[in-house]
Order: sequence, then C-alpha cells, then structure tokens
Amino acid sequence: MGYGRALRRAGAESNGLNAFYSSYHRIIEGMFVIAIDNLQENREYLARSLASALGVSLFDALVRLRVPGRGPLVVSSRRDEAAAREISDKLEAAGFRTYTVNEDEIESDEKRAVVHKVRLGEGTFEIETKMGKTVKTEYQLVYGIIRGIRIAQTIKTETTKERKLAAGRALMTGGLVVTRTTQTTLDLTAEERVGFFQLYVAGRQPVLFLEPALIFDSTGLALQRTRTANFSYLLSEMKRRCIATVYDERLVNKAAQYQLLGPMFDPLRHLDLALTVLARSLRQS
Repeated sequence: MGYGRALRRAGAESNGLNAFYSSYHRIIEGMFVIAIDNLQENREYLARSLASALGVSLFDALVRLRVPGRGPLVVSSRRDEAAAREISDKLEAAGFRTYTVNEDEIESDEKRAVVHKVRLGEGTFEIETKMGKTVKTEYQLVYGIIRGIRIAQTIKTETTKERKLAAGRALMTGGLVVTRTTQTTLDLTAEERVGFFQLYVAGRQPVLFLEPALIFDSTGLALQRTRTANFSYLLSEMKRRCIATVYDERLVNKAAQYQLLGPMFDPLRHLDLALTVLARSLRQS
C-alpha cells in the first residue's frame, strides 16, 4: 500500500510499515507536469508572465507565486505533450527555469534503493537494501540530500448508541415504552508520520533511508538510545561527510509539501512527484 493511498478503514488488512512504502499512482498516467524554479523577488512582475503563459488570471498567478523561497513550484499539467512543451517554452522565454516531468520520470520505491542497513567508512559508505543487495558509494559523489516526512492516514468508523426519553412514544404505548435508541456514526481520521531522507548520486537510483525500515546495528554508527535519535545521528553524519551535497528539508513541513505541489496534487497521494521535482531542482543548483 502506498503511503499516499494509505487511507484505510479500521478492520481492513494493514501491514504496519507497508503503509509508508510508496507506490505508483495511476492518476498521473499520461500526464506531463510542469514546474518552475529560480523565482526572483518581484512576484507581481513574475505573475504577469506566469498568467500569460498559462492562460490564467493575474490574481490566480499571484496566489500561486505567494510562497516563500525561490521554488520549485508545480504550476500546470497537460495530457498532451505538445501542449506541455508549448507552455514550457513560454515560461522559459519569460525567464523561468522550467521542468517538465512525465509519468516515467516520477520516483517510486521500486526505482529507489531502500536501505535496510548502512555501514559508514572513512571515504565511503555501504548500504544493504531490503532486497539484500549491497552497494558501496563515495561520499563525494552525493550531490543532494532531501529530508521529509511520509504520512499515512487511517479512517476509523465509530458507532455509538444512546437511549433517550421519548415522550411521544410513551403517550402512544400508555407508558409501556418511554425511551428510544439513537445511533450516531462518526469517521475519525488519524495521521501517522515517519521521517525519511534520500541521497542522490549522479547516474544512480535514489537511496532512501526510511526511519522505521532501518536496522541500527552497523559499523560506523554511534548507537543512540532511541530509533529517532539514531535516525537523526545518521542524517547528521551523512550531511557532515557528504561535503559536496546540497541539503533540503522543506518536505518535513506538510504546508511546504502543499506549496510545492500546488492545488492540483495532494502530497498524501503525490509526494513522489514533489521529490522528483525537488531533486531535479537540486541537480541544477
């Protein structure tokens, strides 16, 4: 079950950790997603160019650009490749750095090396994936680290029954029945969050460190007292050792996930798209 689609009724079969592994969401099938980057400070000026390129109102363009930072931001999607290319060309002509992402380029855990164990050496680190494969990498080859959270939602249905005084019924039955039963059904939504970070190495698949999937008993780790502390220590060590990397942690913030994806895509379902766009941006930094 994908973390974005982990919306399940109480009583349905659940696999714990599996709720936080991502899966491909067919809603993006055949779609070309367009993002912009390298935004300058004068957002009103940019909004005019954005409105013209997308064919939207100046107000809508201003709303989309009123976010902190320089991007990236998803601004449009098209099912026709030629239409997507036309919009991208207009945006580039207006001075935006533009990315177009198709369905085959969107990340998923099937395209990542999901880490089970990690061993930190002097100039290299070695990972063991959940599939048992080992890969050794030099720290200096890592060009990007993205930290974030994955969210799984659970909907639990609760039904309560309550007996209440029913004067009308008592009158009709001569006092034999004086109460009636009312039933109320509520859907209670709960969120569970787990941390992750991904390493990006040119020419290789992304390397995913998902907090609950890691076993912290490996060489080079100063073991801490809790899993969360171990995860934080591992992240800090990777940041310290990968000296050539660009680090980004905006996806830790749920609001920032929504800001990046915009109104078209829900991060509960499309965090992989956010990661793909953000990684593309880091590669250009």
